[in-house]
Amino acid sequence: MASRDAKFAYGDTRNEHGALAFMRSSILSAYAEAARTVELDPYRMIRKAGLPMAALEQGDLKISAERVADLLEASAKQSGHADFGLRVGLAFKLSMKGPLGLLLREQPTVEKALEALSHYIRYQNTTVELVVTGADRPGIELRLLSPRFRKSLQALDMTVAMYVQTLRGLLGDSWMPARVRLTRPAPAALAAFQNDLGDVVFDQDINSIDLSVGDAASLIPGSDAAMAREIARYIELSASRTSRNTTERVCELITRLLPEGDCTIDLLATHMGVDRRTIHRRLASEGTSFTQLVDDVRRDLVTTHLRSGELSLGAVASQLGFSSLSTFSRWFRHTYGISASEFRQLANT
Repeated sequence: MASRDAKFAYGDTRNEHGALAFMRSSILSAYAEAARTVELDPYRMIRKAGLPMAALEQGDLKISAERVADLLEASAKQSGHADFGLRVGLAFKLSMKGPLGLLLREQPTVEKALEALSHYIRYQNTTVELVVTGADRPGIELRLLSPRFRKSLQALDMTVAMYVQTLRGLLGDSWMPARVRLTRPAPAALAAFQNDLGDVVFDQDINSIDLSVGDAASLIPGSDAAMAREIARYIELSASRTSRNTTERVCELITRLLPEGDCTIDLLATHMGVDRRTIHRRLASEGTSFTQLVDDVRRDLVTTHLRSGELSLGAVASQLGFSSLSTFSRWFRHTYGISASEFRQLANT
């Protein structure tokens, strides 16, 4: 992946609770599918929005909600399709929720799946809060937490359609909500909403997706309570890793990113869901720096690679994130006082 694709992608937008507003990067796969239907180049548009191209291949990154909203608005304007956000949401699949999607499939009923979705969504998306409505009108209310999302009709349309699609992953592709309520005014392209969302009413006080009582009580075939507990534990454990000190988390990510040849503070910030200044500040408080940790990880890895003898020096250089063998060779001699080939010979004598 080229370094230009690893632009800092988190931004500094915050939701109403003061936290940085992020989304799971798998939404960009749905975006790319929708963009192609209106003859937009998704790669060009994503790069122009300042979002990482890596997100198209890595669905579990945290990406800036503000930049996603900007991407949707720009795409709608450039394509001339006012229903573009709706198209993106309809291209979403339950599998794009990763472990959370698996957790929903392991719930005994759709109602229980909605409760799990409401509880765990905060680990993937801080733009929306999902509130399960009462038994007399089962469904979910979608409360947009991001100010940018509340201002963007495209973002609202995408969000609602995305959760309709999530429910279709449980109830079947042909399922239709009992009713969809939207705070936005009625669009000119009303047919697109009615065809894909069914009974839609606009200018409402809330955004919600209503189910019938029968839909909520529907059993989910093959659900496994034990598996659901394991998946929930995994989601919570993954979230708890944020409590580790920053040095440990950064070292782990550096180890993962070095072989990709693009271990930058910007891309690392994207993975961690914070801005680069926060990483620098936290590392400084722990008595280290990003540059120092990259050097430390490289020193930990290089001796193992050279002693094993399985990789050529060029391959070792690549695994450590160096752009060329000559750059690696200069670093190694500066660090150890001898050449890498001499070190390998000594280590194997």
